Amino acid sequence: MLTRHLVVILALAATGCGRSEKPEFLIAAAADLRFAMDEMAAQFQLIHPEVAVKTSYGSSGQFTSQIENGAPYDVFCSADAGYPRKLGEEGFAVPGSEFIYALGRIAIWVPQSSTLDIEKLGVGALLDPAIRHIAIANPEHAPYGKAALAALRSLGL
Repeated sequence: MLTRHLVVILALAATGCGRSEKPEFLIAAAADLRFAMDEMAAQFQLIHPEVAVKTSYGSSGQFTSQIENGAPYDVFCSADAGYPRKLGEEGFAVPGSEFIYALGRIAIWVPQSSTLDIEKLGVGALLDPAIRHIAIANPEHAPYGKAALAALRSLGL
């Protein structure tokens, strides 16, 4: 399966320019990070109750566009290393602040009621006539969608 590098850019805005009573720490995170990011934000709030943490979830491509158009995020957690690299090259991030924080993999999933043996068939399960629909993330915006589309094409599907 294809592997995508996940990258974060720290300190997109040097001061965290929130204009509320509490300073704001604004995070843009790929949607697939919600389960982990919510927990990290809650832990951060316990340690720093004087800071308001605000997390937005969405596609890495859309966040890249927003940052290029002035969105004031302090941290960008992308599902694709290319987006943060591009932002750094364009001057929208502190040079050298990006780093890989995890590796992701695409997977095949079927409902529990399915009779397909994914463990045995692997990607061959996608050729089974019982499969009528395959859902992937939007390849125009989501790195996992691009990876899924590339995998399907390489399999001739």
